[in-house]
Amino acid sequence: MTLHSELDYHWVILCAFLVFMMQLGFAMVETGCVRSKNTINVAMKNLADATFGFIFFWLIGYGLMFGRDLSGLLGTSHFMIDGTDFSQSAFFFFQAMFATTSATIVSGAVAERMKFSGYVITAIIVTSLIYPLFGHWAWGSGGWLKEMGFVDFAGSTVVHSMGAWIGLAGALVLGPRLGKFHRDEVRIFAPSNHNFIVFGVFVLWFSWFGFNAGSLLSFAPSVASILMNTLLSGATGGISAYLISLLFTRRVGVELFSFGIIAGLVGITAGCAEFTAQQSAWVGFVSAIVMFLADRALLQLRIDDPLSVVAIHGFTGVWGTLAVAFYAELPAGLSRGDYIQIQATGVIAAFALAFSSGLVVFMLLKSFAALRVSRRHEALGLNVTEHQARLPWVDTIESIIKIMRSGNLHKKIHEERGTEVGVVARFFNYLLIRLRDRQVELVASNKSLQSQVYFDPLTKVYNRRGALEKIRRQTPATPMSVIIIDIDHFKTINDTYGHDVGDVVLKELAELIQQLIRNQDLFARWGGEEFILLCETSILDEARRIAEKLRSSIAAYPFTTVNHLTCSFGVCSPERPDQPFDALFKDADEALYRAKELGRNRVCCS
Repeated sequence: MTLHSELDYHWVILCAFLVFMMQLGFAMVETGCVRSKNTINVAMKNLADATFGFIFFWLIGYGLMFGRDLSGLLGTSHFMIDGTDFSQSAFFFFQAMFATTSATIVSGAVAERMKFSGYVITAIIVTSLIYPLFGHWAWGSGGWLKEMGFVDFAGSTVVHSMGAWIGLAGALVLGPRLGKFHRDEVRIFAPSNHNFIVFGVFVLWFSWFGFNAGSLLSFAPSVASILMNTLLSGATGGISAYLISLLFTRRVGVELFSFGIIAGLVGITAGCAEFTAQQSAWVGFVSAIVMFLADRALLQLRIDDPLSVVAIHGFTGVWGTLAVAFYAELPAGLSRGDYIQIQATGVIAAFALAFSSGLVVFMLLKSFAALRVSRRHEALGLNVTEHQARLPWVDTIESIIKIMRSGNLHKKIHEERGTEVGVVARFFNYLLIRLRDRQVELVASNKSLQSQVYFDPLTKVYNRRGALEKIRRQTPATPMSVIIIDIDHFKTINDTYGHDVGDVVLKELAELIQQLIRNQDLFARWGGEEFILLCETSILDEARRIAEKLRSSIAAYPFTTVNHLTCSFGVCSPERPDQPFDALFKDADEALYRAKELGRNRVCCS
């Protein structure tokens, strides 16, 4: 390609600068669309597209695309051009931006689950082999599609559909992101930054003027028409998406509205130099509809395309390329049907090459374990697992989630001074301190309530409920003998000295018994003047000896109010390990009754 004037040089180089800005636009849109834990990863993939794409397009791709033709299939010269031909250097500079743009489109379809190293390999193959091959067919001197009369002025198919079909192959081989499809439900993952999506669309729209108008490769008057058509198609694509969004959701969705503008720009790219202004507006309007319907269909097929690149760049690119045959002026000697057939051939050839090549590349990467990240890495996010890069907000949120899950209120999260996230961290740590204080109060309150529920307020030993709860929690294999203790003639004490004296007797008796029993034995007030003692033994004689020791000690103890007191005892030991407490208690109660019948102040065993 030869540039004829100094002004043409200026124009092509200026437009190349604009096309290079598309990398920034795509990076912003992708960063905004993915979840926070993957934003750095998708930005890095866009950076890798440019870095590796430019070099490998210079090494191999440019020669395959624009070198000396071999049978209409590929170029055979201009590899690693030396830059001494200024016209060729300017043309390479412009076309290198297109190559990396096509590779960038792939990144959107495989976002949030593809290994970075595998993606770099993909970008190299796209910019050095797959894209240049079809580029030669459609744009290279002698390319078989170009010789047929195929028209794709700035790359609706050559650039955008090619990237999308490779991305489709990647999405199919990779499979959906974790949790995207759950039974019949399609889960929507919230974008990390809607503003970035909008800002990215502004950058893309601005850059697209260089993409389309620069493809004329001269600063001719028709540049004005190309710029106008690009402007109108992007705008009507946005309006169409706006109406679709209102129709289906009654609200204007940020992603749909933004994607509608990009779809309009993709649709006009093939015929921006062929259409009238009215046709361009119509092509843009329909482009958003095609994008919306294609995206819905892909979701129905459970194909996970995080940035809808297959719908936006693939199907809309097809529509834009076919629209040239529908509406543009017919080339000499062709009927409308012939023109449609030629354009359809180009569209089909692009899909066949890109999709099949993409499948081969991604299947090879999968076979070498270089395709998809592990489930754990995907759950943690590719920012950290692929790049060891962390975002303060994400770190803070993850720390909060860990504390919430563990319930450990003694942990703290890092406070980054002088930042908004640091303020949030400081207030969260203050909240943790308040929660810890409240937790201490609740523990004390629970202990107090437990004491009221399970302990006798007079004697400070377990009550019946507390004793039963303790028995329920004991190890089933633990042997237990039951001793029931009943104060003799307690009613007489109450009637003679009053209930206050009776309460003192109960307290002193409880204190005495607690001093005489073992630590492993359970002592409780069962009710009124009756107490129960559970001894860890299954030997009846041992239990009887314990009861006898208690009886004699009580009889000899000088109580402060009544001086002398006696008790009757009923004792029962288990005959088998699994004998329930209720049965033991019943037998001990019967033994107690016999002790009372025999004159009280004695121990009877069942």
